[in-house]
Amino acid sequence: MTREFISAKYDADTLTVDFVGNDGTHLLRTGGTIAWRFNNPGNLRPAGDRLIFGAIGIGQTKGNRSFLIFKSYEEGRQQKKKLLRHTYNERTFYTMLTGIPDPKHPGKMMMGYAPASDTNDPLAYANAISKHTGLPITTRLCDMSDAKLDEVLDAMEKFEGFHALKDKRQEREVPTTLVTVSDGAMPKPDLPAQIKIGDKTYEKKTDPSGQLPKIAHTQPGKKVEIHFPDVTGVWKKQFEFVMDGVSSAHLLIHNLVSFEAPTAPKKPPASVTNPARKPFDHVVARKETLGILAGRFGTTVAEIMKDNPAITDPAKIYVGQVIGVYGPPSSRKKTAAARPAPKAKPKPAAGAKAPAAAPPVVSADLTRSKEGTGQPLAIVPADQRTAPWMPVAIEEAKKWAGKKEDVITKTGNFHKRIGLGGNMVTTPWCAAFVNYCLMTAGAPYEKSASSQFATWSKKFKKIDKPVYGALMVMRNYFAGTNKAHGTGHVTFVYGKTADGDIAGLGGNQSDRLKLSPYKIVGVSAEFELKGKELEQKFHGFYIPVTYEEYAKSQPEPDIVDIKDVNRNFLNIATAALNTNESTR
Repeated sequence: MTREFISAKYDADTLTVDFVGNDGTHLLRTGGTIAWRFNNPGNLRPAGDRLIFGAIGIGQTKGNRSFLIFKSYEEGRQQKKKLLRHTYNERTFYTMLTGIPDPKHPGKMMMGYAPASDTNDPLAYANAISKHTGLPITTRLCDMSDAKLDEVLDAMEKFEGFHALKDKRQEREVPTTLVTVSDGAMPKPDLPAQIKIGDKTYEKKTDPSGQLPKIAHTQPGKKVEIHFPDVTGVWKKQFEFVMDGVSSAHLLIHNLVSFEAPTAPKKPPASVTNPARKPFDHVVARKETLGILAGRFGTTVAEIMKDNPAITDPAKIYVGQVIGVYGPPSSRKKTAAARPAPKAKPKPAAGAKAPAAAPPVVSADLTRSKEGTGQPLAIVPADQRTAPWMPVAIEEAKKWAGKKEDVITKTGNFHKRIGLGGNMVTTPWCAAFVNYCLMTAGAPYEKSASSQFATWSKKFKKIDKPVYGALMVMRNYFAGTNKAHGTGHVTFVYGKTADGDIAGLGGNQSDRLKLSPYKIVGVSAEFELKGKELEQKFHGFYIPVTYEEYAKSQPEPDIVDIKDVNRNFLNIATAALNTNESTR
């Protein structure tokens, strides 16, 4: 995998930029000029605290001036060139630098690239460009070829001192090891750990993504041990490695699962024969029917439908649908300590396949207690671990009911909901939606708007087959070639169509949140983006690394009718159904 830097932080005290690679390696860069340290030959500024121009970080100097940090010099230079073409293309060398009168606001100036008000000398700057290019300072940028504009960039870098202090430049790569802890399906947050390096021990805890702080390989050859406490509180070594010159990531499965639930009264009054019905939410899994659920939870189909008025057809419920289950019907009598006898599961309708075995659940035995007195400890509903981010995605799709991005962005901007800038009309938002759902469910996610984030993030792993809730990553290519454009799309696997396509639930699909078909083989869509003819093709399926063990036991998704799900479950009556959607 080719390393690409995905984030960066700046320490003004040590004049050091810490670039973080997609392989976990850190590059520490110090010395030289700010423009060199930041890969920012144009000294481009952020918009407040927002990243723009594709930057990966913001560095604030001791003088309280902020500049963008780019993943590479080439990227920073390309962004500067785009800025000149987009903003200053109609100006001359001189007016590009000084600014020009604002025709809409008499007496005011439109900002220049290096105005005198910002301690610059625009005339000297323009003359330096003129001398380097051999063109007068009255030359307009729009009259220049791209090759000639590159000469302007060279002159600007020289004048602004980008190449100064070369003898002071220093770079050092520091590999890291990333350890993630999971219960097999979801991350284990806030888990105490001891990291032992030589004779030193560091007390740490896993973060919300189940990750320990990255361990930098600052002492090559040194052994590192990771210890976790067992149920008795005794620290036990669970993992070890030796610091070397390669970054790595490891997933540890933590099998000690605990559950919390409201504790029932230790001695309920003997007169209580009709306890209040206690609801809990059940997420419909594949092959489940109302009859199956009624039998499992000791109630009836009629009672479930009564408590869930949105269900109008007892034969039609959908995978991912959240149903409120209230346990035994209120007409049945039951003591607080008694448990209804298990009911036989209803037989499937004629022609229907037998339901798959339910996933393992943790039962709550109402006759168990610490003292062995038969008093209940707690009532715990079924443990549903299947893609817990999918109910979030479904709820959002139902909430917006086919409304387009220009409406959603006003109050539900997914970029802002994960801490990014931009609006959904001008900035592709498929990845922001996916990451919002993961984040809300407590699963690993990235604060990224890139549709390809799962391909480089250490928090995700590629899998061979689709499973419900997996991330389906599409990649755009220049038409008729295998050359990647650098853009694509990401959506959640909801099911399969009768034609073998993937039914993907995601955002930015015809500018909406909805279910759409995506091909696994061949070209899935053809469209034009910024004047380029592109083809979209399947790239891979990914899951959070913490979900890997659970995903191994999951079958491929069910066959679904996209039109039916959109219209009758997600309430999207106007959803387009085609294989050539704009996904940017």
